[in-house]
Amino acid sequence: MTDLPGTARPYVLKAGEGRCTLVAGQMIHTLAGVKETAGGFGAVVCQAPLDKGPIPLHYHEREHDTWFCTRGRLQVWCDGQSRILQPGDFAYVRPGDVHSYRSVAPRTQFFGIVAPGGWEEFFVDAGEVWGMTALPPADHPYDFSRMGPAMGKFGIMRVEGEYVAATDMNDGDRALPGAHASYFLDAGYGRRTVLAGHLSTAVLTAAESDAMVDMRVIEGGRGATMPTLRHGDTHVFAYLLDGAVEWTIDGEAHLLSGGDAVNIPAGASYATRIASGVARWLLCSANGNGATLWDAGTPTERFSHPAEPTTVPLAEIPAGIDAERV
Repeated sequence: MTDLPGTARPYVLKAGEGRCTLVAGQMIHTLAGVKETAGGFGAVVCQAPLDKGPIPLHYHEREHDTWFCTRGRLQVWCDGQSRILQPGDFAYVRPGDVHSYRSVAPRTQFFGIVAPGGWEEFFVDAGEVWGMTALPPADHPYDFSRMGPAMGKFGIMRVEGEYVAATDMNDGDRALPGAHASYFLDAGYGRRTVLAGHLSTAVLTAAESDAMVDMRVIEGGRGATMPTLRHGDTHVFAYLLDGAVEWTIDGEAHLLSGGDAVNIPAGASYATRIASGVARWLLCSANGNGATLWDAGTPTERFSHPAEPTTVPLAEIPAGIDAERV
């Protein structure tokens, strides 16, 4: 697929597929947008070279912004603080908070969702269609005259300020704030539970996003299985970080590996089975609380999935969670 379906239906994208645009030397693959997620969020993968400088400091009037680093190093600024994200590190910025970012490695990649959906169209207005599979040469021209109008159209408010030096991740970056606030999160940290042989690490919940989106890392070992589920309102999107997972969507099986993605709207059924030694994926959701099913697992302080995942059944789904077994 080189573009998106334009409707909230199930689909799979293999690594490198999806609508690709080039903005100021950065390659953005849009994996889902407002039409595909029923307004919930836009999902993108950004690849960037070693940036000469950060993008301008700015804030969004209504959008919630996220970065989950998957390769290289990404420096993120937010309201007078800065961290350098490495693979597995995460940052969230709420609407109204001034922020910026830049790649500080020869090649950096991050996955992000922007909620509510619609803002992902900024990349179309600000950039150019890019049909290549790699970053452009350093001297590739960019039409900066497109940036200003695109920023105005999508409510990106540029401000003047200081780009402070980055500080190391610390103890304050190893737990979710539990309230609507911007934050950085060290790799592996977050609220963790064990469910049906999987480890769920919540990196963004309704408490932090003002009930806008939910985002967590799911991992497990070979054979770990989730039964067939369906949500009445919740829209689910998954991005594979590593390993191989069989996703069965409305009865059709798909084998996904690192860099692949799957879109699952409300009403569609899905099940997962890990087909490699280990596997990890990012699970994002909006429009309902179906992802809180993972919170019904057993709280844990461990940072690894269970050693014997195949024989652990999923208990009854608690009342009030938008999920049902099919």
